[in-house]
Amino acid sequence: MYLRFTTLAKDEQSHSLKGVFQAAFELRDSGRLDDYQEAELNRALDWLKQHLKSPACLHDPENYRAVSWFDPRAVKPMQYVWRIVQVLEDHGVLIQVHKSKDPGIVIYEDGWQVVAKPRRKKN
Repeated sequence: MYLRFTTLAKDEQSHSLKGVFQAAFELRDSGRLDDYQEAELNRALDWLKQHLKSPACLHDPENYRAVSWFDPRAVKPMQYVWRIVQVLEDHGVLIQVHKSKDPGIVIYEDGWQVVAKPRRKKN
């Protein structure tokens, strides 16, 4: 199963639920974190920045609806994501974990993540 972590808020660009990384950056930049929470959040974000690619396809205007999902093999990155989730939840940010066997039309894949466009709903 692929996993996606979101908040309850919609992203204005993709019209999908806002992802955990967006929420983490917003909280970090808000000035509301204690020093130890900010350090924990930064450690997790720094590790992920060094080891998890930021797919260029997410910046392509034709992929505005595309979202990232974690591959089931992403055990190590998931450890850091759960640390981020804990800090967010400690600050009242509700996180949902979505599971799917079919994340949509995959446009990027690297072993730890896929980027997929949601499939169009049939009427």
